[in-house]
Order: sequence, then C-alpha cells, then structure tokens
Amino acid sequence: MAFLQGLQEQHMSELAFLLAQRQRQLNDAKVEWPDVELLETRVLRHSEAMCVGGDVALSCAREALASDAFDELAAGLYVRVLLGPGEEGINEVLERISGLDAASLPHCTQPLMLAQHPRMSSRLEDLLTSSVPSLRAFVARVMGLRRDGGTESLLPLLEDEVLEVRAAAAFAVSALGYRPALPAFERKLTQAAACEMHVWALAALRVGSARALQVCRQACRTVGTPPPRLTWLLGVAGDAQDFGVVRTLSGRAASLVESLDALGLLGVPAAVPVLLEHLGHDAPEVKSAAAAALALMTGVELTETVELPVEGAGDVGEMESAPRVRPSTDSSAWRVEWEAHRPRWEGASRVRLGQPFHLSVCLQELAHPRTSLADRERAGLELAIRSGQSVGFHPEWPVHYQRQAIEQWRQVRTVQARR
Repeated sequence: MAFLQGLQEQHMSELAFLLAQRQRQLNDAKVEWPDVELLETRVLRHSEAMCVGGDVALSCAREALASDAFDELAAGLYVRVLLGPGEEGINEVLERISGLDAASLPHCTQPLMLAQHPRMSSRLEDLLTSSVPSLRAFVARVMGLRRDGGTESLLPLLEDEVLEVRAAAAFAVSALGYRPALPAFERKLTQAAACEMHVWALAALRVGSARALQVCRQACRTVGTPPPRLTWLLGVAGDAQDFGVVRTLSGRAASLVESLDALGLLGVPAAVPVLLEHLGHDAPEVKSAAAAALALMTGVELTETVELPVEGAGDVGEMESAPRVRPSTDSSAWRVEWEAHRPRWEGASRVRLGQPFHLSVCLQELAHPRTSLADRERAGLELAIRSGQSVGFHPEWPVHYQRQAIEQWRQVRTVQARR
C-alpha cells in the first residue's frame, strides 16, 4: 500500500507540473506550438495510470482538488473528472469551483477545457445560473473553448446585468458558430455603451455579420477617439478602403498603438512610411507596435533582444525581467528593408508576410510552428470572419485538435478556390 500510495502521489505531482508547464510553453515565444503535444501526451499517460489506481488514486485526486496551490488544484480538477465513477467526479469539481474566488477561477480554465468527459459541458451549464458573476462568466468561457455543449443555455447570459458575463457569453455563443444569435448581436451592437461595442462587433463578425463591419467603420470615422478595440477589429475584418481612416487615427495619441496594429493588419503598402515614422516615437510601446506591424507586412525577421518584465515573477515590490526577442525598432534597418521590398509590392492593394494578402496567408500563420499565441488566435479570427465558415479554432486547444482544425481550414480553402 505504501508503494501504491507513493506511485499515485508521483502521478499527481507530475500532472500538476505538466499542466503548469503546458500553460507556460503555450505563452513562450521560444517554444514551437506543436512541441506542446509532448507534454499533452505525458498528461494523458499519467491520467490513464491514475484511472486504474482505484481508491488510492481517488484519495490523491481529492487531496489535490482541495489544495490552495494553483498547480495542484488544476491537476486535481483535471483528473477528478476522469476518475468518476460516472458523474461523481464532475459533481465534486463543480462544488469546488463554486467556492473559488474570481482570482482563482482563471487557473481552472485549462484543466476543465482539457478534461474529456461526455457530460462535462452539459453539467457546467448547471452553474450558469449562479448568483456569482465571475463564476457565470468563467463557465461560459470554458463552454466556448470546449465546443461540445449546447448553446441555448448561454443565450440568457447575453442579457446579463454584468458586462464580464455578457462578454463571456458573446465569446462562447459566437465561438460555437451559433448563427441564430446574429440578430441579437447586431441589436446589442447598436445599443451598447462604447466600452462594450467591441464585444458585440466581434461576436457579430464571427457569425457572418456584414452590418458589424459598417458599424466599426462609422465609429472609427467619428470625430474623437473610437471605442476600444474597434480600430483593431477594422484591421481584422476591413480592407484597403479603410486605410485612410486608420491612418488618420494613427495621428491621435489616444488611439495610436491600436491604429498601428490595424495598419499592419490591413497591410496597405502606403502605410509603410507612416510606420517608419513612428519607429522614431519617444514611447517604447509605440515603437514596438510600429515594428510589429512592419514585421507582419513584410515577413522579415528583423529582430532585437530586450529585457522585459516577467509577469508574476519576483516578490512584492520587486520586478524580474528576462530577455525577449521582438521585431527590431531600428528605423534605419527597416528603411533598408522597405527599399528592397517596395518594387515587389507595386500594384498590391494589401500585403501580409511579404505576399499579396489572401486567406491562405492567414492559414500559413495558423500552421507555422513559431507563430505566437496571440497571432494564431488573431489569424483564426480572420479566417472565420473573412471565409464565412465556422470551423472553429483556438490556440490553447490540445495540439491534435488544432491540427484537425487546420486541416479542415485547408479543405475549406481548397473548396473555395475551386469555385
């Protein structure tokens, strides 16, 4: 019994480490995303070993489930669902997350997304009526990531009194590709306060709204500062005709970084002089945004290594940093690259990664092993919005699901190219 206890404790400890490591690697620019599958395979093997561990494994899982350490809690949530029997494990998991505070819930997203149980999403629906807003929002987001549950239970949350909940429900319903929600999204978009217009615009765009793009355009043309994220969405969903308004916004301090991001996404060659000019800006975040936009347009790997803060590192009052590689902010080097690329772009309305823009380039971004988590999420959105298809994709999914989605997108592109 002592041996069996130690063995199951080791499996539990490895699961806690591997799940935490998986989350770190997904966000680590130095790790190629397909390599994360090695960790996922190890997670599966340890969980399989616990599933035949009987009462000893169950005891270890319950101990981890009760832990205040986030890595142990995540492992406990994941494996307790799998151990069963039946829905007993899910019952204990739901009871545990119901008692967590808002700051702890994000640490539970990954294990509940990964845990494969046919009743997981349907049982999560039980918490959508919770009196705790942070719990309602958390459950909606997890259901949107899992994509294996119903949509009807999420629809009432679109009218929730709390913005966080409404936003999570809009994400989930649109991620599930539920097109009957389009009228509700468009209605909310025209009625919403400025601070949440981007929530409904993105949801409407994901399920095929043409009206949402026009609302984004109108809001960005309005005198003053556009609502948050609408300029970025115009870059994601717009085209060359939107260059003028985004260029104008890039001259306003309040919307400068977002406008530079949008210029890079639109990829109109005439934006390059504007981006080169902003490489000389005093603010580091502006220079960095201009450099990232140039890298996205050209595909040139012109980089620099800088010391950047590490989120969550160090003691209170201290800040740790680590070297990070990012697009270079050296304006003279980029001017040389621009002169080299300019002849190739004559006549192109939009460019991405040094090529004329088309959805196949977004698919290349999605599949490339070194594309960052944020860029892969954005490329998936572009594919969904511009193709009108609801294949679905999220860069935090298990790698084999990501590969399946990428293959589905390839098939969609092949069919569309033949038409």
